[in-house]
Amino acid sequence: MSLLHQILEILADGERHSGVALARRLGVSRAAVSKAVSLAGDIPIAVDHRGYRLPDAFRPLDAARIQGLVMAAGRALDGLVVHEETASTNQALLAASGDGVYACLAERQTAGRGRRGRAWQATPYGSVLVSVAWTITETAGPLGVLSLAAGVAVVRALEALGVQGAVLKWPNDVLWQARKLAGVLIEMRGEAGAMRVVVGVGINVTLGPAAAAAIDQEWAALGAIVPTIDRSRLAAQVISELLAVMEDYRQGHVAALLAEWRRRHAFARMPVRIHEGREVFEALVVDVDDDGALVVEVKGKRRRVQAGDVSVRPL
Repeated sequence: MSLLHQILEILADGERHSGVALARRLGVSRAAVSKAVSLAGDIPIAVDHRGYRLPDAFRPLDAARIQGLVMAAGRALDGLVVHEETASTNQALLAASGDGVYACLAERQTAGRGRRGRAWQATPYGSVLVSVAWTITETAGPLGVLSLAAGVAVVRALEALGVQGAVLKWPNDVLWQARKLAGVLIEMRGEAGAMRVVVGVGINVTLGPAAAAAIDQEWAALGAIVPTIDRSRLAAQVISELLAVMEDYRQGHVAALLAEWRRRHAFARMPVRIHEGREVFEALVVDVDDDGALVVEVKGKRRRVQAGDVSVRPL
C-alpha cells in the first residue's frame, strides 16, 4: 500500500489532520507526507496551515463495507477485492481461475478500457470502477442482451441513490441530460460448455482536469448531481443490481429485462448517425430486438445493428 493511499485512508474520516500528526501516525517524516500529497494529481486534497482534508467524494473505497452492504441486500459473492491500482478490473477477473462470482474494484486503472478499444478516462479515487464475473451456460440467453441488462442494473443503482433522469444509450452507455455518466464493457472467456463473463462498469463521480481534458464527448459527473454521494455505497449498489439482473438473465427472464431497457431508451424514435466499421450512415432508431441488436430504419427499410465496432450518435 502506497504512502498516499495510507494518508487518504486517514483523511477518509473527513477531519483535518496536520502534517505532523500524519507523519507521527504513519511513522514517516513530515517531508514524506508532503511529497506524497504533492503526487496526488487530480485528487483535490485541501491543504492549508492547519493541515490536510479530503472531500467526501474522494474517500477510499472500503472493501469490507461494500461486501457487507451487498450481503445486506440479499446477494452473495464468492470474493471481492479493492485494488489501489491495477491495469484493468476486467482483465484481472478474466485472468483469474475458478467459476464463482467475484467482484473487483480499483481506485486507479493504468489500462482501463471502454468500447472500441478506447481508454477509459477516470480520476484516481474519483470514480467507481468495478467488474463482476460469472460463469454462464451457453443456453442462458442471447449474449447481446447482457450489455443491455448491465445498463439496466447501473441505472437502477443510480436511481436508488437519488439520481433521476438517467437513460440508456445502446448498447452500453448511461446518459444524464444527454451527457455520458457511466459506461459498461463486457468481455468473455470461453470454457468447456460454458462462458466466463465479466461485466465492467465505470461511473464518473468526479473528474479532475486531466481526465476531463482527455474525453472527446459531453460528460456528466455524479458528484455534481448528488453532492453527498458515498462511493462505497454506490459500488455496493451497482454490484447488487448486477447480481440481480444476471440472475434474471440466467433464469431466462430476458423479456422483462428488455422491456425495462426499452423504457429507458435514450434514442427511441430519434434520428442518429451510425459508424459501423468503416461505414457511416444516418438512420431512424426503431427499437431493440429480442437478441439485443439495435433496429433502425434506413431509407424506409429495417436494418439490424449489432454491438461491436459501432458508434451511435444523435443528429
